[in-house]
Amino acid sequence: MKGAIFTGFAEYAEQEFGLTAWLKALDNCELSSNGEYLATELYDDSEFNIIIDALSAIVDSDREHLLRGYGEHFFPVLMSLGISLVKDIDNLFDFMRAVDNVIHIEVQKSDPLAYTPTLLYDQPQNNLLVVRYMSHRKMCHFAEGLILGAATHFNQKASISQSKCMCKGDDHCLIRVEV
Repeated sequence: MKGAIFTGFAEYAEQEFGLTAWLKALDNCELSSNGEYLATELYDDSEFNIIIDALSAIVDSDREHLLRGYGEHFFPVLMSLGISLVKDIDNLFDFMRAVDNVIHIEVQKSDPLAYTPTLLYDQPQNNLLVVRYMSHRKMCHFAEGLILGAATHFNQKASISQSKCMCKGDDHCLIRVEV
């Protein structure tokens, strides 16, 4: 996992819960990186899960809530990196489809070692998009937060629910997004 995910999470945790909570979470973890991350380097995915679990226990919040909040917080950072790729998009659903069809392709071109989730879309109604999310990282709640951050960016209200979730043993997640 890219170090930018770790450094972004550190910023989010400090902003939401304070520096003391963040440092306490790191102190409660055994990490090969010692909790020191460079945005451009790669780190083991398990370290991120260890940190999430440690912070979750300290701030008494479930990991789903933390990941969703972090996704909302981190969306503007990701958007600033890929704005030129999606500058003509003006709504949430078109943007979401561009994530897999444009942004992830460009990420792979620029960094062949980057791992991106697989996203498949179905739009049974104008105001409903169903996303099939598949990733060995099982960060669907982070994806939900990114979707909520994108909705804010496009000035659209969105509600999200999941009928299937890899974190609960399903082989994929179904994220239902209504605007």
